[in-house]
Amino acid sequence: MKLLKIRFDHVRMFENGIFELDFYASDKVPSSDESVFSLGRPVYSNCIVALAGINASGKTTALNLIELACRVVNGTPLGASGLPSSLPTIFDGNPSMRALVWEDGRLFLIESSLVVAKPADGASASESAFELADETISRVPRISSKDPLSSWDVLGANSRELYRRTEILDSWIVLASPDVSICGAVLAKIVGRRCRIQVLRDDEARIREGSENLDAILRVFDPRIEHLEVNDSGRAFEIGFSDGKLLSLSEAGLREVLSSGTVRGLSLVQRAMKTLESGGVLLVDELENHLNRQLVNVVVDLFASRETNPQGAVLVFTTHYPQLLDHIHRKDDVYFLAHGEAGLTRIVKYGDKVERIENKKSEVFASNYIKGTAPRYVDVRTLRHLVSESVATHE
Repeated sequence: MKLLKIRFDHVRMFENGIFELDFYASDKVPSSDESVFSLGRPVYSNCIVALAGINASGKTTALNLIELACRVVNGTPLGASGLPSSLPTIFDGNPSMRALVWEDGRLFLIESSLVVAKPADGASASESAFELADETISRVPRISSKDPLSSWDVLGANSRELYRRTEILDSWIVLASPDVSICGAVLAKIVGRRCRIQVLRDDEARIREGSENLDAILRVFDPRIEHLEVNDSGRAFEIGFSDGKLLSLSEAGLREVLSSGTVRGLSLVQRAMKTLESGGVLLVDELENHLNRQLVNVVVDLFASRETNPQGAVLVFTTHYPQLLDHIHRKDDVYFLAHGEAGLTRIVKYGDKVERIENKKSEVFASNYIKGTAPRYVDVRTLRHLVSESVATHE
């Protein structure tokens, strides 16, 4: 099952309260392009989606909303571990979500009304949670062009409702607690598969047990290491070096021996392999953290090749550094999160603003051609003035 579009409303930090992303290829797809996955012409999904923006532009929030949408589509508890407990506070009202999913030539439109449940007595507002008030799952007729995919109104007008949460059979509704969507049960029954998801946040880089060829992967990041064995669900390790040294370490001890880049890199590749095997979605916050640019490009290329990505898995990542975007040749899989009016964020698809493929995305980003992708000159000038005054005072 592939996610093609998502939309949330009532999101505080985005213009008009709307957060919306497409995961399908809206631009032309040449036959040589391996960074897309054919869902049956004319629909292709992008295997790489990049979200670039300066600090406080909403990149991590965007990743959290994508994960929330995947949880609805999969029927995973919305309050399960992983998502920050403060996520409900990003909404200024009860949000609704729309998602368009594809499976085996069929399109399904999911519309969910979420309620931000009040926190229990004695709990802080950040401990509030989501519940589902109502949902509908509709079938969208087969399309002959990509044009209908660009409009939620067109998709909704042409769809036929299949299931509604408030009307579904009692024998089904008992399967769903208030924070579990009916999508998991219904779509699993219809299509038989779910949208598998892996997530890597910067503070969650852990080496997992059970990966094959762990040593070969590890040597890409640290050639000194001959062998690494993971035990006790990632709490104990046996590590051997090329000089013959063998150590038994806890997780904390391993982090003292290995660089942060090695731990992060191995954790990233482990999740990437799981995602590539399942054809699911990998969400990575700040892909470049602790890694050099060449290694980042190696990971990106795993998703841009039919040899390593035959199932059409999707890598969605955020980045502060637009130079990473120059390694991505398509224009419709790059989004800039830019500061707009009143400090709110607007989401700009690169391909909607820049026509020429040969333009360097990093130069477009850094030049502030799309307003709000670079710090304001007046703010930078003020900072320089403050530092100059502070230095002069302490001379």
